[in-house]
Amino acid sequence: MNFETAYSKLEEIVKKLEGQKVSLEESIALFNSGIELSKECLKFLNESKGKIQLLTDELNNLCEEFKPE
Repeated sequence: MNFETAYSKLEEIVKKLEGQKVSLEESIALFNSGIELSKECLKFLNESKGKIQLLTDELNNLCEEFKPE
């Protein structure tokens, strides 16, 4: 599952919990699923942050090489 899919499913869960009358049992199951999806989204975001940091560092190193002395 990619970030967009996980986030979309998380939004659906939030809408269900906010707008529909669901049983306590179903609410707990939805909440649990939401927690798992949140963890997955956070994992995607942290991985993306790491990739962006690596690319930024690489770009900065390249810029330093061409910096006039």
